[in-house]
Amino acid sequence: MPNLFGARTDHFELTATGGALDGIADVTESSKTPAAQDRSDAEDANGDIAASAYYGNTDGDLYEISNTYQLKSGQTFDLSDLMLGELSSGTGAGIVADSITVNTANGDELPTIEVSGITGCDPIESPTGFENTFTLPSISIDGAMRAQEMQFTTDDGKLTSSSFTASIDIADASDGEGEIIAHGVSGGTIEISADFVGITTAPAWSLATGSDFTITQNPGEEESQADWETGSGTAAGILSRDAT
Repeated sequence: MPNLFGARTDHFELTATGGALDGIADVTESSKTPAAQDRSDAEDANGDIAASAYYGNTDGDLYEISNTYQLKSGQTFDLSDLMLGELSSGTGAGIVADSITVNTANGDELPTIEVSGITGCDPIESPTGFENTFTLPSISIDGAMRAQEMQFTTDDGKLTSSSFTASIDIADASDGEGEIIAHGVSGGTIEISADFVGITTAPAWSLATGSDFTITQNPGEEESQADWETGSGTAAGILSRDAT
C-alpha cells in the first residue's frame, strides 16, 4: 500500500488520547492546504502587467485544514464536548477551528462530524473576562445509521436527514507589506436543518423545550410528481464566547 494512501492526519487531535472523540470516532477525510496569497499588479502605459508581487503568506506558515470524523457504531456523543476558536496556541503553531458541521441520515451512513480551520497562527489575545473559545450546545447523537433529531421533535411525517452547523469568524491583521501578524476570533452562530417525508400528513416539526434555536423556516409542502410529499425546516441561534 502506498504511503500517501487514504486519510491519516487528525489536524485537530480530536481522536488523540484524551481528545473529545478518543476511541469513539475515526478520521475518514483530512486536508491541509497552504493559505492562498494575495497578488498586486503594476500596469504600464498600455495597461499590461509590468510587475507583480505576492503577499499574505509568503513564508508558507499558514494552512487551511479540515477533518471529517465518523462516529463509531454503538457510541453516543454530546456536541458540548466540542468547541470552536483557539484549540491550541504556540508561536507559529496555533490551531483555530472556525466551523463544525454534524450530519445524520437514514440508510447506510453513520453520523459524521466535519471540522475546518487554520493552523500556523501565533497566540491570540483574549478579551478581558473571556476565552478565545466557543463551546457547542448540548446535542446528543448516536452511532447509528439513522436520521436523528437535534433539539427538535418530528410531529408529522418521517425524518430522513438532519444537520447541525456552528461557525465563527477568523479575522487577521497585516503589516505594511501585507503579511499577517495577528489573528482574532469573533461572532458565533448555530443552525440546524432537517428533511422530512410526509406519509399521511404533511411534514411538521417543533423545537424541544429549552432549545438553543429559533425556527427560521417550517417545513414547506413540496409536492413531487409521482413521489411522496417532502419538506425541510431550519432553525438558527447564537453561539456564545466562553467566559473565564
